[in-house]
Amino acid sequence: MRIAITAWMVCAVAVWVCVAAGAPARPEPAAPAGRAAAAGAALPEGARGIAAKFPGDAGIEKDDRVLLHEDFESGAFDKQRWTEVSNKAEALTFSSDVPPGSPGKKSLLVTAKLGENTGGHLFRRFERGYDRMHARFYVRFAPDCDYIHHFVHIVAENPPVRWPTGGAGELPAGDKKFSTGLEPWGNYKKFPPPGAWNFYTYWWKMKRSGDGKYWGNSFAPQTPSIPERGRWYAMEMMVQANTPGKADGRQAFWVDGRLVGDFAGIEWRTSADLKINAFWLMSYVTDLWTKNKTNRVWFDDVVVATDYIGPLVSKKASK
Repeated sequence: MRIAITAWMVCAVAVWVCVAAGAPARPEPAAPAGRAAAAGAALPEGARGIAAKFPGDAGIEKDDRVLLHEDFESGAFDKQRWTEVSNKAEALTFSSDVPPGSPGKKSLLVTAKLGENTGGHLFRRFERGYDRMHARFYVRFAPDCDYIHHFVHIVAENPPVRWPTGGAGELPAGDKKFSTGLEPWGNYKKFPPPGAWNFYTYWWKMKRSGDGKYWGNSFAPQTPSIPERGRWYAMEMMVQANTPGKADGRQAFWVDGRLVGDFAGIEWRTSADLKINAFWLMSYVTDLWTKNKTNRVWFDDVVVATDYIGPLVSKKASK
């Protein structure tokens, strides 16, 4: 459910796997949240990150800050890269449609077919945890793609397991779990499909919904950022864990290298033992929000790191 809480709104969150039939619908929210004043250092933008040093992302995995690089060129899912794969009814296939400037020839196509699957996902649990994580991915929504239910997440969980875990409607303990997803939301058709970008967040201090349960909080920029269907975008999200006992955590997201949402003052956890340790690449679609039978989303050039990554720099532009 979504209800207003100061600069945020409340909503159901996907990382807790809210897939059961009859999941609560979201009430009409208040006005979108504003971009929060960021605490601490200013965040970088544009080609000022790790990717700028590796044109075409060639060799980017050699940087000590990079935790995962996936360009889908192998045409297979490496179990060392992805600890869990959901591919019901062949939801995951490979496509020749790639972002402009990408040196590759393949991308990942996720096809959600109502009545057959809810889309698919790739999940990576990292062996160690981190206090900050960035994830950059390229994405394109098909020209006829309808509303998306849930999308790409960063997760902290203690103890960790090698697959996504449940907990929809529950308040997680401050030393056990938090998560946030960068995803589009239609706001009851206020925004055109696939919706406007927002963070879809679960943590121990989220506000309770009207039904007495906990369905997460949404962090959205005051000016809606709505992706155009049929166009590739470089998306990047960042989560900075807080110092236990202090509300100095943060999350932010970029669109094509431009900082669009920046939210500070988040008390993600109560213990330093709870680390950010998973990345969940997902396109999850249900008939709760979409009526299209088939909804396609492309992903490519995924990089997960502990520092700002930035958009892919083409090899031609670097010469």
